[in-house]
Amino acid sequence: MTLQDYFNDGLTVDAYTQLLSEDQKKLHENHERRANIDSASVEAVRDSGPHNVLVITEPWCGDSLAIFPVIAKLFAEAGCDVRVVQRDAHTQLIDQYLTSGGRAIPIAVVLDEAFVERFHWGPRPAPAQAIVIENKPKIAAGEVEKIEVHKKVRAFYAQDNGKSIVQEFVAQLAK
Repeated sequence: MTLQDYFNDGLTVDAYTQLLSEDQKKLHENHERRANIDSASVEAVRDSGPHNVLVITEPWCGDSLAIFPVIAKLFAEAGCDVRVVQRDAHTQLIDQYLTSGGRAIPIAVVLDEAFVERFHWGPRPAPAQAIVIENKPKIAAGEVEKIEVHKKVRAFYAQDNGKSIVQEFVAQLAK
């Protein structure tokens, strides 16, 4: 399958959010509501050309519950179409976007109007990814519990309100 095929077969944002449990919907809505997306960023996305955004994720992913609403809101406000493909049903797709050999999500693939990949992003904004990478050896050594790292990442998302995500997308689109 091509990226265009995945996009065409993908779920709309609304269809995807219907897959979320009630608790997941509350988290999704909270992050969407708190997403700090300024008009200059929306204009930067709009001015960088027409885009189709394919997001590879799953409803159970905690990072995605914080990240996906920001991506969807940013690109929707810029007039772009966003579709979702579930990772576990499409392993051949996610295997093209491995993170350190793993199927980390969410991954956003930004496509131009001809469905050619401009770039891909994910699974987390750089500050959140740094928390994970910094603590990986500590988890392996038993010095810190994985749940404590997840708490630090969630605290980052709550404080950042999507600013890092928006900045990273705008920077990539400016290239």
